[in-house]
Amino acid sequence: MAFLLSPHSRSRTVRPRRVALVAGLLLAAAVLTGCDDPPKEEPVEAGCLPSGVAMSLAIGARANSPTPALPELVEDLARSAARKHKGVSVVQVDGRADVDLGPQVFDSKAENGNKYEKDLARWLDGLRQYVAKMQADEPEADVLKALDVAAAQVGPGDTVVLVDSGLQTTAPLDFRTRGTLDADPTEVVEFLRRSDSLPDLTDRHVLLVGVGDTAPPQAELDVARRRHVVELWTAVAKAGGARCVELRESPNGTRSGIDSPPVSVVPVAAIPPFAPCGDTVLPDEGAVGFVPDSARFRDPKAARAALTKLAALLAQRKSTVELIGTTSSAGTEPGRLSLSRDRARAVEAVLRDLGVPPGRVSSKGVGDHWPNRRPDRGPNGELLPGPAAQNRTVVVRILCG
Repeated sequence: MAFLLSPHSRSRTVRPRRVALVAGLLLAAAVLTGCDDPPKEEPVEAGCLPSGVAMSLAIGARANSPTPALPELVEDLARSAARKHKGVSVVQVDGRADVDLGPQVFDSKAENGNKYEKDLARWLDGLRQYVAKMQADEPEADVLKALDVAAAQVGPGDTVVLVDSGLQTTAPLDFRTRGTLDADPTEVVEFLRRSDSLPDLTDRHVLLVGVGDTAPPQAELDVARRRHVVELWTAVAKAGGARCVELRESPNGTRSGIDSPPVSVVPVAAIPPFAPCGDTVLPDEGAVGFVPDSARFRDPKAARAALTKLAALLAQRKSTVELIGTTSSAGTEPGRLSLSRDRARAVEAVLRDLGVPPGRVSSKGVGDHWPNRRPDRGPNGELLPGPAAQNRTVVVRILCG
């Protein structure tokens, strides 16, 4: 029952730290020969995730993401896999995203149930320590590839676990590109499908742990953005063929002791200061953002807080304001005009509720007919999620004089 570098492990030269760590987790491998059968266990209560199947853990032991730790559910599933002599493998989420530790199978020569359980506990502690002491080898983070590699380590019906913030910093899903953080999950999936970049998760069960959680210097995501990142990766997993997707929080919250190799910081849009005269653009990635294809605020409380500042400015200066909704090029011309108008009206409704007189605020929608819009179509006509998100705005035009 050992935690050893298997023949399936990554082919690159293994750093001395990793060799020493794995050697320190050696637990005397052997074959089960005892007279007593291993104790029977109850199935793990894990939503759609099955017990007693092989597992592959994609671990983001990297900068800007919380130090990885295995939640109780993952340990329970690993214990269940060990009892059934199913492999547990580990994949590194970094700029290369390859296998860190090939499938490890628990065996014991214990002659009774108590000794068997002690062996199993030591084996599980070895896995726990291995994950806790991991550290990325390559700069940046390729979550898509890590999921694909992890899925290849197991078979249909098995489980893939992602423990990472989910903020990828490499193409084709580079969250550093403005707008990508808040891109419509449906559009992201279609973009990845057209570029043949979806991870192959066919018939695998997927568990997302700590997605949306960050560590300094990466800015913390608000509740709405964390939820959105989870929705995005859930959509990607399902589009990649996953049987189901379960979610769990990270046991380590936002703590991290890893700062190298470097991972770029993903920009998080802040509430822009309102210009006393002229235009201020409220991006869809900011506090005044909307649920995809609707005029419902993603976070109504955050939107109201942002617009309270605008209402105070208008009251102070006795100014009038025109609200102009804009969209990406997705959908039909009538649909774009209608959506942009409805979003501008939603902002207008909040301002009126905050006390701005009806005669001093107006709204309209222009769809994708806006001089400052970004090209949001690729060379083959595909919609580009990042630029498309940037084109979804409400422009606040304060009229003075």
